[in-house]
Amino acid sequence: MRERDPHHVEIDRQRLVEYRDPTEFDRIAFAMRALDRLRPKRMTVAVYPALAALRVERGQNLQRGEGGSWAIVGIPPHASREHIAYALAELAGVESVPYAVQSLLAADTKADA
Repeated sequence: MRERDPHHVEIDRQRLVEYRDPTEFDRIAFAMRALDRLRPKRMTVAVYPALAALRVERGQNLQRGEGGSWAIVGIPPHASREHIAYALAELAGVESVPYAVQSLLAADTKADA
């Protein structure tokens, strides 16, 4: 086992673990339907097709008053429904993210039928 180096501290380690879903579906449309169901309060959300990884950026929207915010969500062509739903549920601040993910996936399955 390596001893810790007292001269170096790891401050911000970024890990990227991402499942690649080969299924063909409209990921942007799925994200928009999910946002319509989640209805993030006092938040403006823009969704765009990303190239490499699912990316979520957010900040405060001072024009919308206290608590107003914005978010930009990049969705790559290999993102799974689960990954998209999880990211959007966290963004919306739902209390039970796993339940919200399952609800979004079930609702989308019914919409496709």
